[in-house]
Amino acid sequence: MRRSFLLWLRLTLAGLRKPGPLALRAAQVERPAGPLVWLVLSEGTEADAALVARRLGQLRAGLRLRVSAPGAAPAAALWPKGTETFAAPEESPAGIARLLARWRPDLIVLVGNDLPAAVICGAGKVPVMLVDACPGAAARPLLLRGQQRALLGRLSRILTRDPASSVALKRLGADPAKVEIGGILAEPPVPLRCSDPERASIAQGLRARPVWLATAVPEAEIETVLAAHTHALRLAHRMLLILAPDAQEDAVALAARLEGEGWAVGRRSLEGEPDAEMQVFLADDPGDYGLWYRLAPVTYMGGTFTGAAYHARSPLEPAALGSAIIHGPRTAPFTPDYTRLTEARAARAVASEAQLGEAVADLLAPDRAAILAHNAWAVTSGGAGAVEAVARAILTELDAARGSERE
Repeated sequence: MRRSFLLWLRLTLAGLRKPGPLALRAAQVERPAGPLVWLVLSEGTEADAALVARRLGQLRAGLRLRVSAPGAAPAAALWPKGTETFAAPEESPAGIARLLARWRPDLIVLVGNDLPAAVICGAGKVPVMLVDACPGAAARPLLLRGQQRALLGRLSRILTRDPASSVALKRLGADPAKVEIGGILAEPPVPLRCSDPERASIAQGLRARPVWLATAVPEAEIETVLAAHTHALRLAHRMLLILAPDAQEDAVALAARLEGEGWAVGRRSLEGEPDAEMQVFLADDPGDYGLWYRLAPVTYMGGTFTGAAYHARSPLEPAALGSAIIHGPRTAPFTPDYTRLTEARAARAVASEAQLGEAVADLLAPDRAAILAHNAWAVTSGGAGAVEAVARAILTELDAARGSERE
């Protein structure tokens, strides 16, 4: 096992402090009967860890869970019935030792990127595993890297989000034999619904017309979207743009404006369905997104150039329904979702508004749009598989730990 003088010094100095109130409060709670797993959460991991906890409860009746998180105790409503939640105890070896002596967990599971030294080094014979690990790309100072290497060396098993995270942890000093890819923990989004007969009817009317969708387009991006459509029409003169304005009440004025500029325009609230002559169809009912995502092989996520959309849509909506995604650089409030899609090569990012038309035209090729759409679907559907894999890995470690205790 790797050793670090600085880690030893850090724990020695921390050991001079008395146990903190959070650790003392948690240590007053008796150990429940049966197998016990302590989930130690990093900041921002609560929702994903709760998915794993719920699956653990389904797979193993009688399993008891205790969960600690930075700041306040996690909300009990997210967790399986019987889960006990606590605010994370202070990083004091004395406090952690008292807590572990009282709880006597069979397994400690760290969720996220935090490596609490007092917990890892104070666990003794209790195995500690790390799941949902995704270390950042920023280089750590040399002194911290030595401590991190020593802490990683004490872990029994490490499950990362993706291949890049596995490589990064191995470089940081994790034992390659203990590192594996668990996947990105997520609950698959429920696909937006639509009327199948209506979808079939509109699809029949469109026949082989190329179609693209622009969602929640704010006023500041209307000209950008129309310029992109003009560019795409040079390659496919029958192409249809389904344009959903950010504010549906803007549709009437927008229709009049577009007609004045010479566009053949229709409105969902007026004509109902696009016809063969329309170049732009205004989707002015936000309840119809499930229909448009299914009909349009390509979707531009409105507001991602200007950040001005008040009703921005999640990119996981089109991803779950097989529409290839184009977006600009301003991805809030869905930045984590865009990051997941980008890492999986499941979305096309364009740096400037001038590039939108080129991206739309490029994705007119069905094979290119299909690749993005397939990768995006894999992202939205793969979260459940990752939850299953991580839950089963935890149970494997738990069974091994309890088996070694009985021997």
